[in-house]
Amino acid sequence: MEWDVSARDQDDFENVVLKGECDLYSAPGFAKAMLSRIAGGATRLRLDLSELHYLDSSGVGAIIRILQEAKRRGCELRFSGVGGSPRKALKMSNILALMREDSRP
Repeated sequence: MEWDVSARDQDDFENVVLKGECDLYSAPGFAKAMLSRIAGGATRLRLDLSELHYLDSSGVGAIIRILQEAKRRGCELRFSGVGGSPRKALKMSNILALMREDSRP
């Protein structure tokens, strides 16, 4: 999996676009990068899952850890483009209801 962090948008969110598959091999590195970003003072993050094609239980676990840390540190975390297989995995894990989704892609 790859992820790109773009400059802040007009709403002052750092946008992180996830691409490919978030699985046992890539989820730990992604979680570490996002947790470090939050610990470093990020206050508004938007994870764009529109280019994410696969999410397994390790990826769901990474998202849970990121959600927990964002809440603990007062970082506003939003999600966009949650669809297909990743949406199904998050819904089956009862995590989707905890995620704040934006309508933007």
